[in-house]
Amino acid sequence: AIAASQEYGDALAAVAPLSSPFTSSNPISMQLKDVAESISARSGLNKKRQTFFVMARGWDHHASLEPHPAMLFQLSQAIGEFQVAIGEMELEDKVTLFSASDFGRTLSANGVGSDHAWGGNQFVVGGSVNGKQVYGDYPDLAPGSSLDTGRGRLVPTTSVDEYFAELALWMGVPQSDLPLVLPNLGRFYDLDSESPPLGLMNLS
Repeated sequence: AIAASQEYGDALAAVAPLSSPFTSSNPISMQLKDVAESISARSGLNKKRQTFFVMARGWDHHASLEPHPAMLFQLSQAIGEFQVAIGEMELEDKVTLFSASDFGRTLSANGVGSDHAWGGNQFVVGGSVNGKQVYGDYPDLAPGSSLDTGRGRLVPTTSVDEYFAELALWMGVPQSDLPLVLPNLGRFYDLDSESPPLGLMNLS
């Protein structure tokens, strides 16, 4: 660990600091700043492909939805700053940022907040994304709809397997290896298809 830390420090010291600003009071921005700096030092670290995990806590709004707008602003600000830094390095087409969560939220309130649910939204950002679109079937948000299992818990219309399969293909996983990476993918997607699961990534 000591040797790895020294190697990382030496690689960062060998590259010019990023001029793109990150908001120091925003914890997501600070995590993404670390990611951007690591990407800038990729040559010194001898890395051809890197995967980073950034955590944004506090979305479990059982007690109150009041913090939600400010948290969305914080998330948007951090992602915007990160994209500016990636643009500074001219790596827009080489870096993709995507969200992941293990549960959604109910449409109906529990009195002051919301409860755990199934269906939810994810976002994908980057130069290789076929963006400005909503992928999957937009659900009927009315209570008691055909997708509502009760109290606004919606059944997902797009599987997480398809979502991650698309990202895996972009990262270079061969189509033939998708069942190895995502064993349940065949339940939602024709593994012999010549088209990608969702079409959200530019795979050319």
